[in-house]
Amino acid sequence: MKRSFRLWSLALALVSAPAAAGRTISAEPVDDVKIRIDGDLREWPNKMTDLGDTLEGKASGGDPRVAATVAYDEGSLYVVLKVFDKKIVRSAAAGDKEDHATLYLSFPKGETYALDLFPGQPGKVAGAVKLKGTPVGGAKIVEAPTEKGLAVEAQIPWTAFPEAARTRVGLRATLTYTDSDAPGNVNAVIGTATARSGKGMPPLLLANEQGLQESIIKAKGLPPSPAREAYGNVSGDGMVERVAVWGGNLVIIGPHFRGGKEFYFADLGVDDAAKVSRLSLVDFDADGRDEIVVQKKVGATDKYREVLTVIKVGKDDQPFLAFAHEVGIKTADGEIANKVKISKSGIEIAQGESDGFDPGTFSEVQPGDMGATLLPWESVGSRTFTWKGKGFEPSGETGFTPKQSASGSSKKPKPKVAKSDEPPAPPAPRPPSADELLDRVYALYKKDRGVSGKPSFDFVTDVAGDRGPERVLIHGKDMVVFGKGFREGLSYAFIAIGVADAKDILDATARDLTGDGKAEIIVRAVLHAKASKALGGDTVDRHALYVYGVQGDGIVRVFAAETGRALGKDQIIGAVAFTPAKRGFEIELRPSRAIGWTEQSYPFPVDTTAAGGLEPLLLPWTSGSRKYRYDGKAFTGP
Repeated sequence: MKRSFRLWSLALALVSAPAAAGRTISAEPVDDVKIRIDGDLREWPNKMTDLGDTLEGKASGGDPRVAATVAYDEGSLYVVLKVFDKKIVRSAAAGDKEDHATLYLSFPKGETYALDLFPGQPGKVAGAVKLKGTPVGGAKIVEAPTEKGLAVEAQIPWTAFPEAARTRVGLRATLTYTDSDAPGNVNAVIGTATARSGKGMPPLLLANEQGLQESIIKAKGLPPSPAREAYGNVSGDGMVERVAVWGGNLVIIGPHFRGGKEFYFADLGVDDAAKVSRLSLVDFDADGRDEIVVQKKVGATDKYREVLTVIKVGKDDQPFLAFAHEVGIKTADGEIANKVKISKSGIEIAQGESDGFDPGTFSEVQPGDMGATLLPWESVGSRTFTWKGKGFEPSGETGFTPKQSASGSSKKPKPKVAKSDEPPAPPAPRPPSADELLDRVYALYKKDRGVSGKPSFDFVTDVAGDRGPERVLIHGKDMVVFGKGFREGLSYAFIAIGVADAKDILDATARDLTGDGKAEIIVRAVLHAKASKALGGDTVDRHALYVYGVQGDGIVRVFAAETGRALGKDQIIGAVAFTPAKRGFEIELRPSRAIGWTEQSYPFPVDTTAAGGLEPLLLPWTSGSRKYRYDGKAFTGP
């Protein structure tokens, strides 16, 4: 039998219980080898695992002594034994107090099987393979006498274990040998570990798991066991993959994932596994394959942003980010934690606990590449997202009436003190009341524009005219404003936001940025453009922040900036902050981080002036931020 050895290729990209005591068993892949079960062990590798622990009785003088090799292919599991035993005790009954080996094999979320391997006595008693006292159909076992005992080869079809039809990753095993010096009398039991069931047993590593263990886990000094793990079909056929958080990394590995020769390993952007609060698998798009849900806290223990992400494995076994939304903020000034509900029907992000922050002085950076944390003074109670087509889209929103005297905090906030020449701040955005709906004006807009349906964002606050509130809504790709005190309550104003599709508008809220007592409308959106042939012709996604104000009877854009850019799996992520100024706020753009690209590989020219009407994106390798101040008509730079 000619042996062949498989090379493991490692895919490095963008994954508990304490380690079980005992000897880990590394299984040898033999898919491309013609196996002969003949008792001749010369062609098996010399590297074997000793059954070195005495579990029961007393093994003395090296009797018994057993070494084993475990191997596998697509159809079978193999156990090869070198048994050094002066006396082999066997009968036709193959009882549990006769000489035999036992492979205790555990599957994730499954039972532990005790597979008994009884070597025969040449010319006297045939060998036997039993599971729960019953011979295993299709199994083979052959022994050959040696100078000091027996050489044993056993072949067990994977079909003996029902879970193996889908699960061949995350296995655990203990191999024991029971030594009997006389019928019915056990002298000793030796083995690879004391535990004989479940997670207490050491791992049984298949080829790609060995590559992960040696090249990554040990090499990087990571814990021997993951902090979180989940099992499900995330790729390809119906075989189960193991998805785990190991240190601050995500691992995907499985028997058929990338041909069973590679695994996926990536930095999650956190420094340790304690920052990951959720790992689950959910089939959002009903394609029979699970998506990976990871919720993590990015930053320090006392200052972080909590982010919910959904990762999907593509047809090429390449994971990609399918969804991201910020769901929490913590700093020395306060803490906001949105509630997250996950189900097959979609994702719901809702108002939750908050403490410390207040709207008058809140100046935290808002993400430019994903939805922002729902703030307790906003009018949105919850947002839901469902899978449609090739990704998640907003599918619903509920209203929320914020506390007007506080930020939702149990503490009394420190309100921003208005200057003597600064009017009082407008009320926080909230859902419109029945009296404020002005359905006849809304119907007029629909008729004029030839549209139907419902708005994707809808709230009231004071954006124009007297101190009364106006209704602000996003309908399709339009922003619409109307109210009792605006245009005498008889008409509306609208402006096209400039996106290709309504789903490209990610968020809309309002806040007084200019200090004039009227709220500006803040929109986050994504723009799509075709890359050049030199860049493969793929779509470039440009994340944008827009700020609109009502001036006179119309809506005007007073600020626009690019806050992120993506091409395939490569991204630039910028940051935006509203920092208190002498009057109102300044808008501050800050460089943040890059994913994939470096300064040398970034394929676009560096923008120094507005590109496509957007203030330029600040790159991570540039220094400093850029501030914009309101000059009475628009926010302008230095």
